[in-house]
Amino acid sequence: VQAAFRRFLIEELRVVAGIRPTMPAPSLAVSLWCCRRLLRPELIDVESEGMAVAVMICAREKGLTLGPIVAAYERYAPSLPLDHPVLELLTERFVEVEQDAEEDLMSRLRAAELPSQARAVYAEAKAYWGAPERPPGGGEPLFPKFQALMESLRCQAEESLTRMLPHCRTRAGLQAMDEAVELEFQEWPTTLRARLRSAKVSYREYLGQMGQNAFGWPPVGPLGPLCSSGRWLATELGEDHIIVEDFVAAVKRLRRQAEQDAAAELRTHSDALTEVRTKLNTDPSPPRLLLEGYQTEIEELLAMAMPVLERRRQEVGTESHEVIQLAKGILLPEPFAAKLVEECEQVALVLRRPDPPANPGLSNEEGEERLAAAVQLTQLLGYLKVELPKLAAAYATEFCAKLERARPTVGLFTEQPGAVVDEEGWWQPPGFDTFERPLGESTPPPTPWRPPAEPTPTPPEVQPDVTVNMRLHGVTMEEAQQNSEILLLEKLAMIVAKECGIPREWITHIALAPPKPKEEPKVDQAPAEGDAEWDAEADAGGVGIAVG
Repeated sequence: VQAAFRRFLIEELRVVAGIRPTMPAPSLAVSLWCCRRLLRPELIDVESEGMAVAVMICAREKGLTLGPIVAAYERYAPSLPLDHPVLELLTERFVEVEQDAEEDLMSRLRAAELPSQARAVYAEAKAYWGAPERPPGGGEPLFPKFQALMESLRCQAEESLTRMLPHCRTRAGLQAMDEAVELEFQEWPTTLRARLRSAKVSYREYLGQMGQNAFGWPPVGPLGPLCSSGRWLATELGEDHIIVEDFVAAVKRLRRQAEQDAAAELRTHSDALTEVRTKLNTDPSPPRLLLEGYQTEIEELLAMAMPVLERRRQEVGTESHEVIQLAKGILLPEPFAAKLVEECEQVALVLRRPDPPANPGLSNEEGEERLAAAVQLTQLLGYLKVELPKLAAAYATEFCAKLERARPTVGLFTEQPGAVVDEEGWWQPPGFDTFERPLGESTPPPTPWRPPAEPTPTPPEVQPDVTVNMRLHGVTMEEAQQNSEILLLEKLAMIVAKECGIPREWITHIALAPPKPKEEPKVDQAPAEGDAEWDAEADAGGVGIAVG
């Protein structure tokens, strides 16, 4: 207190006497010194100043980083030659500190398994050490060990992602793979980009074939699986894809027809139950005998209605608002709410499954199953929040993100209000008709075996009316076979026709044959004159010709 009082008295005397300090304040002194340096740069002793700064920086044994060394080098390098001791001192000290920085960097990189992790560690270490890209004065990039490690990590990452690529079977998985490739490789070339593009094209082709072949074309089948596949195709290919548009239009027609049939059948049971329940709940209540009769009748009607309700719910699922309202009328609110809770819990079991890593992600089948479960839960919560609002809010909070992703496809098969429904069958080809074989019809008996019919005999060839045998003189069979037999027969036919005065077309069945052998004459008979001449000619040789 006394010291403070004395200090107060001294300050008071200075103010009263007008005493001012003889030296300027430190901040003012620094400002004046910097101003003189800017106004009179020729008065600065750069060598002395640079040496003093270099000695102060390089003399530090602990805590020295590359940042001050680089800053001092860049400050005095324009004013000093490259071989000046100041710059050489800074360069030597830079090399020493660089080794320490590289050792620290490599120790930090021991846990890095991917190029992206290594780059993050490198950026952190570079900022800590104030390291530039290249050493002062130029040269090779810093930290060569880090560059070698990055090359090794890129090869490992390429092998790992290549093994994962065949397991990416959804659009989200392929998108995650694309992001991983860009994150790990950035500007570095890799074959994964081309493989990834081919995988995306193949996946879209696979989805198109699945949409056209899984349920036939136009698609036919249970409404639940059809709606599930349609929503999955819309999610993966987009609602504006031509196959998705045709698939959705076909499923809408099937949904409309299935909803009408189910509602018509269930309405009959609902009206019957409502009529009996109205009689049961009259005021005053009916007599005991009538009461017991009404209760028995309700039990019988429920026994008939429940199988129909279960069958129709399996066919239509949660796609029809009218069918669910009829189910509520048949079951009454409390049993209906219990049924809703049971179905919500079954669907929640699918959504509670742990999600796999984003890369490669879900399989195609599991992705479709989870999407269908999210859509079904969204539809059920619309009815559950009326009956049990707190439980519905709990489900909505638990699966908020998954329900939000599925929300755009919930109303995919819902008819828009005021939409014109065309049932003329414009989507079917001309003459198309569906034929269904009646159930229970017996298989027709097999056709009895019949022996094959005998082949029709070929009619005999018409024989000529007149046949002639004649002998050719001066011609042997050897000569006839050595020349063209067809040409020889044609010449013979023309000669015979000319000599006989008949058309050439009448001459048929011409053939060459050796003459018959000569028969031995009997001893008691002398040869006739003509026979002797024939025998003489036969002995001379010739060719026999038959003309018909």
